[in-house]
Amino acid sequence: MTFAAPPRAPHDPLDGRDAASGRAPRPDLRPDSKPGSRPDSKPGATLDAKPDEKPDEKPDPRTEILTAAAGCFTARGFVATSIDDVARAIGGTKGRIYHYWRSKLDLFVDVVRFSLEVIFAKVSAAEGGGPPEVRMGRMVRAHLRSILRDQPFHRCALQGVDMHLRAATTPEQREALKDIIALRDRHEKLFERVFRDGQRSGVFAPGPPGVIVRTLLPALNGAVFWYRPRHAETEADRETLIEDIASYALRGLGAGPGRKKEWMEWTE
Repeated sequence: MTFAAPPRAPHDPLDGRDAASGRAPRPDLRPDSKPGSRPDSKPGATLDAKPDEKPDEKPDPRTEILTAAAGCFTARGFVATSIDDVARAIGGTKGRIYHYWRSKLDLFVDVVRFSLEVIFAKVSAAEGGGPPEVRMGRMVRAHLRSILRDQPFHRCALQGVDMHLRAATTPEQREALKDIIALRDRHEKLFERVFRDGQRSGVFAPGPPGVIVRTLLPALNGAVFWYRPRHAETEADRETLIEDIASYALRGLGAGPGRKKEWMEWTE
């Protein structure tokens, strides 16, 4: 599964669109503003607990629409989902959506972009320092947490990049496709770099990093299709699941004594 945008021109706050291009501004994709995120919870907290909100705090309207759209696209598929469906999901009108997006495809593109921006931010922040196997472990677990927490977004991304976005017809949509492919590639390269570090130190098995990472990530992404939160499931329960998947995946990357010499022979 596996995007930074150029600086945007000032826009009219009354219109919500970019003054130079007429395009709607993108939603805030900072890690602390992503849909599906939850504040750190106490042990035993159930997953349906609502985040604390200030009485006068209003959700960002674009983020609200993207969240609803991700749910609709996941439940019905891209073809069967209409702008009317998304409007009903937010309790609003089609005009509210068309204020920010020109078409259903444009909306879908931003749902996918949101998915890839969020997961990259989480994984890159988790890498930190230390030996490559420790960094890889943190990255794998961060990837899995995002997959489970922001499931509708990631399911759209996994199903949509190849199936729907290649239907782009306008110059803006074709440019968005390039942007999304670049974000996906950036995410893969992050894992490839750490994997190479582990090969050099002898902790990861020999082999082409690109092939291995493109095998690792689908294994982690698979949970987006089969995971369903159980009744009264807690954060601790989900962390146990994440650890089970991560341990299995990381064992597949591991190497025993003498692997460093073997890797050196592979690269010569």
